[in-house]
Amino acid sequence: MRKLLAVALSVSLTLSSVVTLTSAAFAESKFQITEDQEVAARVKAFADIKALFTDKTVLTDVQKLYVDKFQTDIKRIDTTIKADDPKIDTNITLVLNSAIKGDLSVAQAKQAIDKGLQWYFYFAVRDLMNNQVRPAMTKGDKVGAKTAFDKVVQIYEGALQATVEKRDTKYSLNMVPVLKGTIEQIQKDINDGNLNDFNVHRQVLDKTLIKTYTLATFTYAESVATKPAADQPAAITEGYFLFMPVYTYLRGGSIADANFVKDAFASGDASKIKKEEIQAALHRTLIGKVSEYVNQAFTKLEAGDLQGARGYAMEGNMFLAAQEVFLGKEKFAAAVESAQKFTTAVDSSDLAAAKLYGFQVLKHQVVKDGSSLKIGSKDYQVDGAAFTAENAPFINEVSGRTLVPVRVIAQAVQAQVDWVDATKTVVIVKDGKKTEITLGSDQVVQNGEVNAKVKLDQPVVIVNGSSFIPLRAVAELFGKRVFFQDGEIIILR
Repeated sequence: MRKLLAVALSVSLTLSSVVTLTSAAFAESKFQITEDQEVAARVKAFADIKALFTDKTVLTDVQKLYVDKFQTDIKRIDTTIKADDPKIDTNITLVLNSAIKGDLSVAQAKQAIDKGLQWYFYFAVRDLMNNQVRPAMTKGDKVGAKTAFDKVVQIYEGALQATVEKRDTKYSLNMVPVLKGTIEQIQKDINDGNLNDFNVHRQVLDKTLIKTYTLATFTYAESVATKPAADQPAAITEGYFLFMPVYTYLRGGSIADANFVKDAFASGDASKIKKEEIQAALHRTLIGKVSEYVNQAFTKLEAGDLQGARGYAMEGNMFLAAQEVFLGKEKFAAAVESAQKFTTAVDSSDLAAAKLYGFQVLKHQVVKDGSSLKIGSKDYQVDGAAFTAENAPFINEVSGRTLVPVRVIAQAVQAQVDWVDATKTVVIVKDGKKTEITLGSDQVVQNGEVNAKVKLDQPVVIVNGSSFIPLRAVAELFGKRVFFQDGEIIILR
């Protein structure tokens, strides 16, 4: 796994460990699969429907082919999508019908078909991996796993690889060879019946595709403003449909940021699509996913679940890999070094080392989105900007809890804070919700009601004229994760 990680994270950095995988990752031979005729027909229909867009496009012909060849299976895939999440058929049909009416252009319909069907094909890959390949591997059914994974490879080669190649060319990346090596490794896992390594390698496949479509979205955040006004609607439509395959997953990293990107493209307004804002939002969603999976890896390793920890560590590292363009070469190289050490520690079931190097991975994240502070130091940072508090955080010797000045934690969770002297109460307001914590009390009052599920094991205290509150309990109330290492503290979404 470590060799594959080296390729997946840092192939463009020409690290020495890449050389050991060249025969597997960079070979030119075609994948050894048995083609499925139904998948082959659908891939052919994908090429056929795109070919209908000419200088004399008949949109009703496009609509007929879409309905005949795709709509039924797309609606099946749509049933696997959460109720409130965007549906593939609804979005494609809306644009296509609007173009037939003349409300939208043929160019917009073309992008809805091309990129909307890529959305479908990516979700079909996930459906196959989650509901056919993995269950077959779990049962020891090598034949069933191979049959289903052959379909995954067919879809990737026939419908998705071209988009990966474009991102490689645009950003000087090497995702195509990474995916080739990963597919061949998964084929070996299936042949060997190696469920543990399969569960790690499937994360590389999935997250590299997420990286592809995240960067594809960013491509249009960069280019929309540079296009002639007449070409902007099609570019905006393309950006929207390129984001849809990853919207649900990136929303898990930051709901507000994923919605910001979606809404910017959905608006159809080029003035709302600003490169720096879209890049920052996409980056924050990825940071949230790294934070989530590093934390999960710690939890699994603490519980003695090595294989669960390996899977989560790889997911976290692959969401780090997705930041390659946003971090830049030097910062990414430094992050990769920490990620590789983190993976080695997890593979070795070395919890102390995993926490040390996992924390180092997170230090590369917090400078962009989060807060960092140290016990005994008044200096702290929020999103990379330096600040100085009136008093330093400290550890209560009795409770063992870390106490932080209330204004520091309020800044960390991006909330407004007030001290009501009459009632000796800290009032924190975020997103229209009010949280109250009273001096000496273990209760948390939210919107006027006591939170029956949360009690503080360390009440608010006053020290040197400043109110201090327990860091982890309060940060987690506002959806933040807290990480400690040798007196250093990181707070992330």
